[in-house]
Amino acid sequence: MALPSLVDINVPDGKHFAVCGDVHGQVIQSTELILTFLSYLLNCFIFFLPIVLIDLRWMQFFDLLNIFELNGLPSDESPYLFNGGFVDQGPFSVEVILTLFAFKCMSQSAIHLSGGNHECKSMNKIYGFEGEVRSKLSDKFVELFAEVFCYLPLAHVINEKIFVVHGGRFSTDGVKLSDIRDRSVL
Repeated sequence: MALPSLVDINVPDGKHFAVCGDVHGQVIQSTELILTFLSYLLNCFIFFLPIVLIDLRWMQFFDLLNIFELNGLPSDESPYLFNGGFVDQGPFSVEVILTLFAFKCMSQSAIHLSGGNHECKSMNKIYGFEGEVRSKLSDKFVELFAEVFCYLPLAHVINEKIFVVHGGRFSTDGVKLSDIRDRSVL
């Protein structure tokens, strides 16, 4: 609750800092990534080829573990910013968000979290997180997650130069940093 809606992060020169987008099955083995990308390009440019993309969204928790394997566990020496899209679109959303929250509780500076468009009640209802929470935990946890998601920062600024915000977050154009700081964009 104490986190500001716009968080300033300072990364010292020469230090490693990982920024990760949606954990919806986007980090996969390099061979699969190349094949998926090529299939995507072919689907975009050759409309008549019946190319089938494998739905990898179901691997989201294992993708999170793969990110940690590639870059190290979150720590002061290996900090992360996860930029929204933690839940929905897969059966391991509870495991993903609880893992991220556990690392946040262990070290405030090792992991930063921004809320994205999937960290809201309406998306959680439509895309499955609400049902997953009900089946794995309880109705009370559905409300607790909704409340916690409201407290997540909206954006981050790294070294006063790099603005990081999740797409689909704001319903109006022309949002300024001052609007984000005072949460007037919600």
